[in-house]
Amino acid sequence: MNTCSPRSAAKTSSNIGPFTREETGSVAILFGLMSIALLMIIGLSVDMARWLSARSTTIAAVDAAVLAGARHLQVNGRDADAATLAAQTYYEANVANRAPLNKDTITFKVVDAGTAITAEGTAILDTTFIKIAGIKTLPLLKLSGSEHSKAVLAVNGNAEFSIEVSLMLDVTETMCSGSASSCATGEKIDALKEAAKDLINVVVWDSQGAHTSRVAIVPFSEAVNIGTLDTSIVLPGPVSKKLRNAEGSNVRWYKAPACVAERFGPNAFNDAAPAFTDRLTPVYTKDGQCRPGSDNAVLPLTSDKSVLNNKIDGLKAYGLSGGHIGTAWAWYLLSPEWGNVLPAHGRPLSYALMSQRSSSGRPLLQKVAILMTDGGYNNQHCDTGQADRSSTAALASKGGCESANSRSEDQAQRLCAAMKSSGVTIYTVGFQLQSGGSPQETLALCATSRDHMFVADTASELKQSFRNIALKISAIHLTN
Repeated sequence: MNTCSPRSAAKTSSNIGPFTREETGSVAILFGLMSIALLMIIGLSVDMARWLSARSTTIAAVDAAVLAGARHLQVNGRDADAATLAAQTYYEANVANRAPLNKDTITFKVVDAGTAITAEGTAILDTTFIKIAGIKTLPLLKLSGSEHSKAVLAVNGNAEFSIEVSLMLDVTETMCSGSASSCATGEKIDALKEAAKDLINVVVWDSQGAHTSRVAIVPFSEAVNIGTLDTSIVLPGPVSKKLRNAEGSNVRWYKAPACVAERFGPNAFNDAAPAFTDRLTPVYTKDGQCRPGSDNAVLPLTSDKSVLNNKIDGLKAYGLSGGHIGTAWAWYLLSPEWGNVLPAHGRPLSYALMSQRSSSGRPLLQKVAILMTDGGYNNQHCDTGQADRSSTAALASKGGCESANSRSEDQAQRLCAAMKSSGVTIYTVGFQLQSGGSPQETLALCATSRDHMFVADTASELKQSFRNIALKISAIHLTN
């Protein structure tokens, strides 16, 4: 049996000692290196988290800023200075709580002949920990500008879709301020004119191309004036005829030129083209005058802003409210079924385009009716063309009949339901309406949804309502 002497054991122990000390030193070095690497990883994580947060804030702020600037291009007649100022202000407000940067030279400019706004410049973040590795800064956006957002207005070829808007405007006597029964100017009618022209400025593009934006104007009061449209769309009738009045007497009523009432028969509540016995009913009045008059004749779809603005400037308010007839004509001027009876430049596009999609997924065509009124609908006609005896007018203006189509409000609601079924989007605007009641109910039922109904009590609210609608139906898209 081999045994180790105490001396041998001591010698062995003394030989192991250096190896133990060397191993302990290596572990310490390794631990030190691992600690440095771990600190670098933690530092990198911290810096990357700061970078990601600052980058996402910056990109979101740039996106929001160019969109805000593009909205200013829409509503301020392509005012480049106002648009860039709005974009810069919006950007700075949205990066106010971002981490401090080494440099931020992001600015905005209007490009593409006033149809787009884009960002340029860069933003750079100082690093905190990884600077010891020689990485002192990190750019938040690519210097090439490929990540700089661009907001493009929906105009001409950029739009990828067309817009058709029919604007029904109340020009009844209640739109006159005070006790006047007719007016061309005044607080309410002036407010309407300003709001309508503002909408046109946003919706109608300055340049038209493969895609178009057009607006039709439908003023209404007791009836609708067709102006210079082909009179073959109206049923023939004598210049005058004897009809009973509300008091039961037979008196002579006179045909009002270019004045049409509602349709009767199977096509009373659809947009079928007027033909044969389904043509429009001529209006007969005690004095042979059409209310609305020739200044308030309908204007088919057009992209000519001067023509549209001149039409609105010339509006005059007088007469009672046959809102259902205005509603029908708001639909007729959007309906391709009426293409053959409207002037070539005002012919609506096919309904089929509303179900086809552009490369961005948006429908190729949007048809919109905007129905504006300041009160209830209170005037309907009989198939004789005279106002029925239940109209809220003086006895001398009433006929001795009752409408076969029922009340004006009922007719308007049925027309709205059919119009929406055809794919037309309906916005409604009530101006200084009494709280609750049938006028608000009619507007609510006519609108595509509650979000499509606006109620305004002041001129500024009316303008803002029209502005909100204009921006909803206009399009701006981001690129990059």
